[in-house]
Amino acid sequence: MSDGREIRESWAQYLRRMTERPGWSVAKLARESGVHRATIFKWMSGKAGANMASVQAIAEALGDDVSTALRAASHSGLVSEDEFDEDVRIILRRLRSAHATEAEKATIRATLRYLADLADRQPGADRTAS
Repeated sequence: MSDGREIRESWAQYLRRMTERPGWSVAKLARESGVHRATIFKWMSGKAGANMASVQAIAEALGDDVSTALRAASHSGLVSEDEFDEDVRIILRRLRSAHATEAEKATIRATLRYLADLADRQPGADRTAS
């Protein structure tokens, strides 16, 4: 569950926070996500941007909500919301809305996790990262 802090954090801050958790490191994140360690360090220094597939791979490896990672990447200007399908843009707007209750946001996140897990279980599920 989001505590609100992630909404304003950059992609670099998000990655630092997540890799500073006990048991995590950049090396472990690279292994778990399939994203090269040097790429992660570039992101953390703000020298490179991530595409949506990479952001998704990172979030999944960390066991975090993809929406939280996408918000950090999009707030950093790394992933433009223009790349998203209109339905995804609507969901992101609702997650940022001051009018949406925490219960509604939790339901949206749980539904997204369910759909992501369902897609991963499908034969030929594609989990690419650049």
